[in-house]
Amino acid sequence: MIQNFTSKIIMVAPRRIFLRGNSTLHSWRKIPISNQVSKRFVSQSAFNTDTKNNHKSTAAKNKEEQLAILSLPLPYLRAMDKSGFDPTTHQRSHVHYDPQTGKPIPRSAASRCSKECRIESCSLDATNSVYRILWKDGLESEYDSLWVEQEIAKWQGAHGSNPSKQNNNPQITLWSNMTDERVRNSELAMSFQTAVFADGGMRHALQALYQYGILLVTNTPTNDGGAGLAALASSLGGGSQKTNNPTSLLHHYRRGQENNHNKSSPELIMLPHGTDGPFRTLYGTVWSTASSGQEEGASIADSAYGQEGLPLHTDMTYQQDPPGLQIFTMAQPSTKGGESVYGDGFAVAERLRVVDPEAFETLRQTVRRYRCMDGATGWYLEAHAPVLSVRPNGRVVGIRHNDLDRLPDIPPFGSSLEEQQDFYSKLERAHQVWDDLLGMDEFRLVVPLKAGDTMVVANHVSPTTVVLSSS
Repeated sequence: MIQNFTSKIIMVAPRRIFLRGNSTLHSWRKIPISNQVSKRFVSQSAFNTDTKNNHKSTAAKNKEEQLAILSLPLPYLRAMDKSGFDPTTHQRSHVHYDPQTGKPIPRSAASRCSKECRIESCSLDATNSVYRILWKDGLESEYDSLWVEQEIAKWQGAHGSNPSKQNNNPQITLWSNMTDERVRNSELAMSFQTAVFADGGMRHALQALYQYGILLVTNTPTNDGGAGLAALASSLGGGSQKTNNPTSLLHHYRRGQENNHNKSSPELIMLPHGTDGPFRTLYGTVWSTASSGQEEGASIADSAYGQEGLPLHTDMTYQQDPPGLQIFTMAQPSTKGGESVYGDGFAVAERLRVVDPEAFETLRQTVRRYRCMDGATGWYLEAHAPVLSVRPNGRVVGIRHNDLDRLPDIPPFGSSLEEQQDFYSKLERAHQVWDDLLGMDEFRLVVPLKAGDTMVVANHVSPTTVVLSSS
């Protein structure tokens, strides 16, 4: 039986979730990594009951009320004044507590709002793109106009709109009927050299992942002990300042490559005091899903180490906070079969909402249990969450789906026999509709990965799209 060797990394990072599944066998190197103007105007009188001292003309008040900044709540603007934050740590400085005991000091709501959240004047300095607010207590605040636009858009986005439509973020795209050729000849593909070394490479990669939740990186090194994969993980996670940063694995990798390919430097996949790179997991940091040659003590209690195809799924559903990005690099493809399958889980969820709203609600409301257990190493992990994570405004923000790791469902304690029967009937029907959609070809992107091909997929709950993958 022919086996594909694939490296796998898990990272926490941006935005989407992919369900993944394999057509036939292969083993991976796998890495995990951690990880926008409202028309509603707020009049000053809503926060200022001291009308006796309000001598502004009607024209002046009307002009103020047309300023975009006043569509944000005044208590929020007051709290966001720079005086409320430590200039070094950027933590809030107006938290009232006893520095000796740590006990909070009560502060009435009246003192917070009625005295502070009243404005004397508000204006826009168009030359410097700055809003200025003079508060009744004499505090003068300045707010960058771009920041104001972004805050309004984010606020609006949290209540139903798509924030990426409001600012310079790429438009989040739900996709179907995607093909291998389309991926390879679009912004969804880039070379390892571009991703790791080129100016703007990291930005390009993160934009693609934000927009589509998937990225193909070609010509990834496969004979360096996973160092290149770890450097790619570093480029996609952690702080953005990678140049001349000794705690960045990416900087370490670049420096090693520049120094005549010094073998001792590039082959590190973790730094003792590093701030980026792959996560440590029960499987390792960068590991192969070949069933042999594993490090002693690393778990192989997972169907990924087998020889059969897998259904579409998200990974590590048994962790309360699953990894945000996963990186899969094909080291040695099989001569027959071994294709990888990916799908946009958010697109599937939105289709489910349309074709069967009751099933959508069932998968949104029912908390399900996921488990990983390895008797040989002693690992036992369990997490509980619904298949669909949905915000109060109805927007899907996450998917947790892996039938192989999912424990049998149990109805709420105290349910009557009739209620138990209804629980199982609704849940089984909803899950069948979900599975039927996952099996539709339009939601399945089939990719025959070549040696050195790396697929980065979003696996964690992030702002908007989800990807299902099968490898």
